[in-house]
Amino acid sequence: MRRLLCFLLIFVIMLPFCVHAMEIEDEPPAEDPVEEKIELAATARSALVYETLSGQFLFEKNIHERTSVASLTKIMTALLVIEYGGFAEMVTAQETAYADLVPGGSTQNIVPGEIMSVEYLLYCALISSANEACNILAEHIAGSIEAFVEMMNQRAREIGCLNTNFVNTHGLTHDDQYSTAYDVLLITQETMKHPEFMEIVNHTSKSIPATNISEGRALYTTNHLLSRRTLSTYYYHLAQGIKTGYTSRAGFCLVSSAAHNGLSLITIVLGCERIDGIVYSFVETKELMEWAFDMFAYRVIIRATDEFYSVNVELGKGVSEVNVKPRTSLTALVPKDLDNADIERRVTLPDSVVAPVARGQELGEITLSYGNTVYGTIPLVADFEVELSQEESIIQDIMGVMQQPWIRYAVMAIIAVILLYVIAVLIYNTKRRRSRIRGNYRGKRRRRR
Repeated sequence: MRRLLCFLLIFVIMLPFCVHAMEIEDEPPAEDPVEEKIELAATARSALVYETLSGQFLFEKNIHERTSVASLTKIMTALLVIEYGGFAEMVTAQETAYADLVPGGSTQNIVPGEIMSVEYLLYCALISSANEACNILAEHIAGSIEAFVEMMNQRAREIGCLNTNFVNTHGLTHDDQYSTAYDVLLITQETMKHPEFMEIVNHTSKSIPATNISEGRALYTTNHLLSRRTLSTYYYHLAQGIKTGYTSRAGFCLVSSAAHNGLSLITIVLGCERIDGIVYSFVETKELMEWAFDMFAYRVIIRATDEFYSVNVELGKGVSEVNVKPRTSLTALVPKDLDNADIERRVTLPDSVVAPVARGQELGEITLSYGNTVYGTIPLVADFEVELSQEESIIQDIMGVMQQPWIRYAVMAIIAVILLYVIAVLIYNTKRRRSRIRGNYRGKRRRRR
């Protein structure tokens, strides 16, 4: 009985510990919190973010891959039209302007015989992406669509596009028409040099007056980053322009720009998808812009007052070295979380310089970079003046003269002449002494007995 009571007592004492152990074992293991990460340009075939002031690519995805770019082609068409000028010129649409168009393409229903100004045709091409407007402009400027397309290709080569070929003016699918995100960037940058281009593509709507055939037209942008008219979730308050594009082969394409906090961006996405009714060219462009503005900022990464290095000075008056500093400060676009200490500094300086050294005299240079991005190269200059030591300079000049080969030979010759002279004198004196001795010698006298 006593033994049973002992077992019961032990059981009662241990029961809470057993239950607690079971509870701990049944609890799911603790998990680290997972931070949701956005995959940038997830559906895009190609994409880039380019900062125009620094010339840096902040994001790249297949930027040299050839692909169809749909109506982004119209940016090149617009460039040639703007360079041509003549916005007030009136243009009559010809039958031949409709030869390569297909049913269902973007249009403003401009008909043969209709008269419209170059300016309004350009609005039709860029805001509502009217294909026929591009062909009408092409025939007006070059005489034929074929001749205009050749101008497009020639201009693309001049800009530096190595992977671009145009077959038409509007971007409808053709096996031999292609470009890349990088080349589209080059074309866009060239076109943005013209203020009238950005003025047009920033319009969310435009009224076109009545023509000789049609009543007035109301144009509405196809770029939903600029307007809440279609779907407010696409709208991005910082977006400026530029052009949309879509074909079944090209997918959804978009070139856009934005400026904020000192940054100026151009974004390009090609070949995006539409999933559950959502057009991801707008979504991914907005994400790219927000990411770039959140992640990067301009910062002074080296100051003109910074002194890091010194250079030995030869013949300096009371000074054996001189401090060097950057000639100017350098401001660069860097990741916000980048520590200046992590920036690589590649310094080029001589082992020594010869006095005199002027204050501000350029002695070398420093190149600052991080990863594959070179932020800039700044000259390194002397921080103070170093005078020439006349005494050391004279000694240096003498030593320099003495090191000349002909001087060495001359000195050796002089020394040789002196030695020969000394030897000759010694020989002469020796002979003379001997001669005197012989001349004075009379022999031994005999003693008389």
